[in-house]
Amino acid sequence: MKRSKKTGLSVVQNLVITIFIILFFLGVVVAYYSVLDSETRDNITKNGELNAVSTAYRIDKYLSLGVNALKLTSYTLDSMIHDNCSQEEILNYLVAQSFATESTVTGQINGVYGVIRDEYLDGSGWEPDEDFVPTERPWFIEAKARSGKVAIVGPYIDAMTGNVTITLSRRLGDTKSVVAIDIEMDQLQQTVEDVASAGASDAEIILNSNYQVIAHSDRDEIGNDYFKNDNSFGNSIVNMLRKQTKKESYFSLEYNSNEYIVYAITIENDWVCLSVINATTVFSKLRVPLILTIIAAMSIIIILSLLMANSNKKDAFAQKMEEIANQQTEYAYRDQMTGLKNRRAYTEELERLSGELPEDLFVIILDVNGLKKINDNFGHEAGDELIIAAATCIRNAFTDTDDVYRIGGDEFCVITSGTEEDIDGSLNLLDQSTKHWKGVRINSFSVSYGVETTKGHSDMESVAMEADHKMYDRKNSYYKSIEKDRQ
Repeated sequence: MKRSKKTGLSVVQNLVITIFIILFFLGVVVAYYSVLDSETRDNITKNGELNAVSTAYRIDKYLSLGVNALKLTSYTLDSMIHDNCSQEEILNYLVAQSFATESTVTGQINGVYGVIRDEYLDGSGWEPDEDFVPTERPWFIEAKARSGKVAIVGPYIDAMTGNVTITLSRRLGDTKSVVAIDIEMDQLQQTVEDVASAGASDAEIILNSNYQVIAHSDRDEIGNDYFKNDNSFGNSIVNMLRKQTKKESYFSLEYNSNEYIVYAITIENDWVCLSVINATTVFSKLRVPLILTIIAAMSIIIILSLLMANSNKKDAFAQKMEEIANQQTEYAYRDQMTGLKNRRAYTEELERLSGELPEDLFVIILDVNGLKKINDNFGHEAGDELIIAAATCIRNAFTDTDDVYRIGGDEFCVITSGTEEDIDGSLNLLDQSTKHWKGVRINSFSVSYGVETTKGHSDMESVAMEADHKMYDRKNSYYKSIEKDRQ
């Protein structure tokens, strides 16, 4: 009898212990499931970030060709208008610039045109119909509204070529003239299709500031207005996107019983690059092991051991993905030739500083003298050496700041604080460094620069523009002093 009681007690004890162990490991499994769910979301998000950053970098690089060409043209036109050049001289310049841009960026830029002193001039030779009113065109209206900033219009079907096109336009200094260039979308569209076809995402989308589709891995979506397409997938994305804060770069979205993770990154002119990943299958697969584990309670320990064995691998994978993402992000903000920060980093820094503009900052725009002549006479390898030499001298002259940027082919910018004496000292050091430079092909060169302080300005864009104008004045003076044309 006593033995029977002891046996019954032992069974109860074993049952209690077994139930406790099962409940304990069930709790562990549930907790692990939550961690696994979080890690999976992180991995999917990092994939989306990699895709979006890669696409944004390629698009910024693509657009920068047109933006740089447009800005160079507008600066020259400002100078010609200031010098009272004739309309015929300006048209001849537009023709030459159209040929130059089409030759340099084959298949992308289709001519330079604009309204100059109330007259439409087209460098490509296109003659519009009699009912064509250039001042009523979106490219003219948008440029006037943006007050000197580059406006991006489109996509639309170009009347001259019949191709899907966007237009870059900019108001000139006289406030009534506008210059514009057309950029075909084929390469931009191919970029998003290539990223999506690689299988890392389900859709790659580029939206403009009005949430119109500029490019999409599904060509049928191009031109759609996601802000107005009620109840569509694109409209659902836009509604979620508008709710996000600037600090939030990704969000989850449920649509038609599917769960998506969308990573968003802002690029030039408030365009948004979106990488969309359908995570429904991934998360469904995560729930199946949990359900099977609850049903097969006796297998919990084995399953848990296997899951924990895989945990280290998943942690290592997550860490590797994070390292790749960090490297990709760093790559996206660095100029690969000089190691300086690139134009994208420069643009974002201007936007950041404009939010609460300090009064003790200096913006210095610098441009290498004679690069074209070096390229023509000694080849592009010598030209590259000159650019790298200039970057080295600038970086060595301004050691108190990390905000040194290469913002164009031979154009640089430094954003720093200090006194005018500090700036003069750094510029004197720069002049001495360039004067006494000894390289493989380059021995001595010079740099033109313009300096402007933030004091008295309301935004960084105007500070940079003023510094840029001063640089070009100094550059013109330099070439006049040596009695040579600018090159």
